[in-house]
Amino acid sequence: MQTKQGNAADATGITGTTAAAIAADTAPRRPGRPSRPALTEEAIAKEALAIIDELGWAACTMKLLASRLGVRSPSLYHHIDGQHSLIDLVRILVVREFHDPAIVDMPWEDAFRTFGIGYYRAFARHPNTIQVLSTTPVRDGLTLEMYETFLRSMVDHGWDPSKAFEAMLGLEHLALGFAYEWNAEDLMLDPAYIANHGAPLLAEVTKERTDQAASAETTFMALLGRHIDMYRNNFDSP
Repeated sequence: MQTKQGNAADATGITGTTAAAIAADTAPRRPGRPSRPALTEEAIAKEALAIIDELGWAACTMKLLASRLGVRSPSLYHHIDGQHSLIDLVRILVVREFHDPAIVDMPWEDAFRTFGIGYYRAFARHPNTIQVLSTTPVRDGLTLEMYETFLRSMVDHGWDPSKAFEAMLGLEHLALGFAYEWNAEDLMLDPAYIANHGAPLLAEVTKERTDQAASAETTFMALLGRHIDMYRNNFDSP
């Protein structure tokens, strides 16, 4: 004689054990945490900059970048279209470190100094970006905004726009040059070596400059001050 439970199993073809497994399989699942953070342009840019800082720009291939992010290379192309996009994204990260819209409310001398020091220190932190970013056309809105802000901070205080633009280019080149020199591994001008090779004047002026980074910093700050003095004396600005 079969039990009611046995009759039910015969009628449906499902045993109690199987029914329990189906119920467990079809029960709503709690959303789990993703195995890795979502891939975004920001994440790609930050990892690219980390690689460039560590190994140089040439090492920042799509293959290495994908590996560092824990994805396959084709996944990157859902967010960027190659090296040109990567250049734009990395430039934005560097510019973001020093772009300060508030300089438009400063006296022009303070705005000039703030812009120059910020520019210099940002690229001193990321010297491996200088060659590529300084020779590749600007194609991002933040960098254009940064330039426009500097020009506005000068023009609003009586500067001629073309003179403000020339001053901006000169300041940019000054900052990039000393940012690069700040990162030199060896002392560029060794006074002891110079003294033994027939350059007494050069040896004299470099004898106290035995720290490459400190020398670059001191010289940049001095030249920045002289640039401001020069423009104050020669331009028709307050």
